[in-house]
Amino acid sequence: MLKSFLVFLLFVEVSFAQTGTLQGKVTDESEPIPSVNILFMGSGFGTVTDFDGKYLLKNIPAGSYEVRFSSVGYETKFFDIKILPNKIVELNVVLPIKIIEVKEVQVTGLLQQDQKDTRTSLIDLSPRSAKILPGATEDVLRTLQSLPGVLAPNDFSSQLIVRGSGPDQNLIIMDDIEIFNPYRLYGVISMFNPDAVSNVNLITGGFPAMYGDRLSAVLDVTNREGTRSKNISGNVNVSIVDANLVLEGKNPFNLTGSWMFNTRRTYYDLIVEPFVKNAGLVEENVNFPNFHDFQGKIAIGPYKGHKFLLNGIYSRDGVDVVSAKNRKTADSISVNNLTKNDILGFAWHYAPSTKLLNKLVLSWYNNMGNTDFNSEILDPSLNRDEFKDVIPDTLAPYLLRFKFKADFEFRKYSIDDKFTYLWDENIFEAGAGVDFMRTIINFNFELDPELAAILASNPQFNSALSDLKDVKDYNRYRFYAQNNFKINNRLYFHPGLRVDHYDILNKTYFAPRVSLSYAIDDLTTLRGVYGVYYQSPGYEKMRDQNVLFDLSPRNTQNLEAEKATHYVVGIERWLNEEWNVKIETYYKKFNDLIVQDLVSGSKYFTEVIPGKDPRYSSGWTRPVINQGDSLTQIPINNSEGAAYGFELFLAKKNLSADSRISGWISYAFAFANRDDDRELPFKFDQRHTVNIVLNYKINNWLDVGARWQYGSGFPISEPVGIKPRIILKDLDLDGTPETPVIATRKTSTAPNAPDEVLYDIDFGTNKLNVRKPAYHRLDIRFTALTNFWNLDWTFYLDIINVYNRANVVGYDYFVTPDLTLGKKATNMFPIIPTFGFSVNF
Repeated sequence: MLKSFLVFLLFVEVSFAQTGTLQGKVTDESEPIPSVNILFMGSGFGTVTDFDGKYLLKNIPAGSYEVRFSSVGYETKFFDIKILPNKIVELNVVLPIKIIEVKEVQVTGLLQQDQKDTRTSLIDLSPRSAKILPGATEDVLRTLQSLPGVLAPNDFSSQLIVRGSGPDQNLIIMDDIEIFNPYRLYGVISMFNPDAVSNVNLITGGFPAMYGDRLSAVLDVTNREGTRSKNISGNVNVSIVDANLVLEGKNPFNLTGSWMFNTRRTYYDLIVEPFVKNAGLVEENVNFPNFHDFQGKIAIGPYKGHKFLLNGIYSRDGVDVVSAKNRKTADSISVNNLTKNDILGFAWHYAPSTKLLNKLVLSWYNNMGNTDFNSEILDPSLNRDEFKDVIPDTLAPYLLRFKFKADFEFRKYSIDDKFTYLWDENIFEAGAGVDFMRTIINFNFELDPELAAILASNPQFNSALSDLKDVKDYNRYRFYAQNNFKINNRLYFHPGLRVDHYDILNKTYFAPRVSLSYAIDDLTTLRGVYGVYYQSPGYEKMRDQNVLFDLSPRNTQNLEAEKATHYVVGIERWLNEEWNVKIETYYKKFNDLIVQDLVSGSKYFTEVIPGKDPRYSSGWTRPVINQGDSLTQIPINNSEGAAYGFELFLAKKNLSADSRISGWISYAFAFANRDDDRELPFKFDQRHTVNIVLNYKINNWLDVGARWQYGSGFPISEPVGIKPRIILKDLDLDGTPETPVIATRKTSTAPNAPDEVLYDIDFGTNKLNVRKPAYHRLDIRFTALTNFWNLDWTFYLDIINVYNRANVVGYDYFVTPDLTLGKKATNMFPIIPTFGFSVNF
């Protein structure tokens, strides 16, 4: 493969033998405009104007291009240019001021934040960064996991853990529509297509009053509009796991505006599935996990200040798996699942002048699915390695059954109106909206009693598995107002107030927020924020919570919304035109967090009889009842906590075509805890986090990128030893199991051989008492650009976990033959090479 790759590189170099240069200056008719984004559409070329509004981009392959000039606060312009070999093309551009225009994509990776912007913890990410970041699998959410304050639960998840908060506490918005389930392939990747996205805005704390009903962070994503310079253009992106097609163009029939449609599909079921079936690991009628989606956006206008936008998404995830009879593992499973995510949105933007903008947004969102899961799993207390290659039909005494069926539907109709008015040098914003919600859930569980006892004794299992069926119709109402006041040329003050009414609680909450920015000099900005945030309970948040709550009226009538208070202070400094450093410190206080209620229950105790053999029940005392707690699905406000820390972010940005290196280095020192009945670390508490991202432009056609990440270990619960398994039996044959006995299993065929005691893992009172080993991983990506058949091509080779680090996701604990505690690590991604290509047309 290496030889083929070298031949390919030689071919590309020949293809790029002739290049030219583009240079010029961008102004607003009188003053130069710094940080204007200049993008060659459909290619990887781009740059940004310097502080004098000048730009220079060398070594551009000869050919015809559409070039976009965009900057926040100015109209966007497109130009068709032709780059000639060994020639300099000069293009001076005037961008008229349009302060309230929608934000455009930033091509340098990270946006330069204006000094009058009072928001702290703001990260504006270029969609191109999601395309080229090593190890991110061209996924927006996985790219954000490389930024300060943001963690991943593990390699298999694209969920965001932000500053000591759970993924359910993040508000995710796309084109002004709240999304409940932004994941595909059951969390492995996200719904956001980097080829179709124009703006990715993440606020990791202290977000303004226009956002609400979440405690932690906001991810606001805008899909881009199609090109207006061609009738049709597009690109195709193909990797070893999925394919992506984007088509776009200007509207037909001389209708002002544009259209864009894109579709993605994985093909695990087309490539991986045949190999697995041939190996006899699954039945022939199995369908492997796959997803496909279709997204579209139509823009009409502007016409005399009116602009109309239509958005839509149709998405399906599915899996159908049945274990084969000749499998080599003890467990057997049968899974059938289908998940649907559908969105329709309509927006009317009205801007009668450059001082006023009103946006009316109507949307419909539906997330629904059904699951049928049936399994027989090996007793968790046994060492799985000892049951490899055992004939499945002989395993019946060692298998425990777990079965459940689940149906859910989360439907939302929304109306929002957002108003922006510029008066003098101040910006006033206000808005109101309502969500009409219907949530339906129906969960049915069937567990082997022994498995239920095992799960109940494991502190790392945090959900009560009882049948749950509910239908809820309720509304959420909101109003906000905020104003960015200019106190003087250096000081800006931004107060805001948000009001939320939650029908599900029949309560109204007022959330004040205040932020400010102070320009110490032209290169240094100090920012601070204080804010109060509330989050309502709801089944729609269940996907990220991984906890089942019974939200029937009898349980919610005395419930309060969860509350968080944010304090953030940060300073930003431009060291020169390309180097930028940010330092932030934050403190978040959590109150009234919702947890599952504990009720008085029974636990059982036995101890070994001196001189007796503990392998048999005769070696133990008769089980006696001890007072214990039992987890329920009843929600109560019985937890609080805090998250605080310090973050350093150093970024190198390519503001010149001669710049070869870009990237960032981030470090976070953080604490997060929760206090139910005792203070414990939050399950995603990570003390030290480091991300180093570097991209190096080797020449005009070849880039290499590297990402190294390090994180100290998450807390986990470590057991203290083993203990006999105690179950309830119906000894008096009245139909009710009520007598505690020590569970046994026949392990010998000899006549009159006694049954041996079954053992469980004993965690004692331990909970989140130790930490996993540190996580670290290096990913590398090579990206090559070329042109042949009169098309622009990109080829890449991405290697995940280059040095094959065995990062631990968890441990399997088991009982050894000599009745001691055994432990085996379960690891995350090994080294994984992937490759693919994209072509623009």
